[in-house]
Amino acid sequence: MLTKTQGIVISYMRYRETSILVNVYTAEMGISSYIENGVRSAKAKHKMALFQPLTLLDLEVYHKPGKGLHRISEAKCFFPYQAIPFDIAKSSLALFLSEVLSKVLKEEEANPVLFEFLSQSMQYLDRASEHFENFHLQFLWQLAAFLGFGASTSAEFYQQLKAAGCIVPTFQGLDALIQADYGHPIVLHRSERKELLAGMLNYYQLHMENFGEIRSLQILQEVLA
Repeated sequence: MLTKTQGIVISYMRYRETSILVNVYTAEMGISSYIENGVRSAKAKHKMALFQPLTLLDLEVYHKPGKGLHRISEAKCFFPYQAIPFDIAKSSLALFLSEVLSKVLKEEEANPVLFEFLSQSMQYLDRASEHFENFHLQFLWQLAAFLGFGASTSAEFYQQLKAAGCIVPTFQGLDALIQADYGHPIVLHRSERKELLAGMLNYYQLHMENFGEIRSLQILQEVLA
């Protein structure tokens, strides 16, 4: 059945000589996997640029419930990024967040509110000209709530980390950070930001089975140093 939906690319992997397997979080079907044949060839209908992580797409797809792999009929960007691919800080944030999302987005069912959060967050990041250095911290905090394990206060967050034997961040301004909108200037030192991020990743590990390590974390920390 041909279905129209918006989607956000989560990840892709090469398949055979010229094809890829791409995971997309869609507004209509949740996480879905597609095979895109010949996309790495010169005569490809859809170019590889469309399938870079966190690209926002308008899609027409052949989707059959219960089938593992589906096919894409049409794909185009509905919000072409102007800054993320070219700004090292923003591209590092996008790489980091795409890896996190690849670990936590598993549901094959619609969640339009979550999709809108992801879409609007990435559009903010692309447009932001300043004060986006804490974006990933606010994003992870809000994402946890959509996934069903968000803490209601910083005290609850710290308590869960302490009970699990994790190192508890010493930063005292977490409530101000999590209550602020993206872009609101909250001053964090490099060490505080690093400590908070480590705490949030530990928190995700507590609640998400097989969350594991984030390989792009070191790159992000070096870029934001």
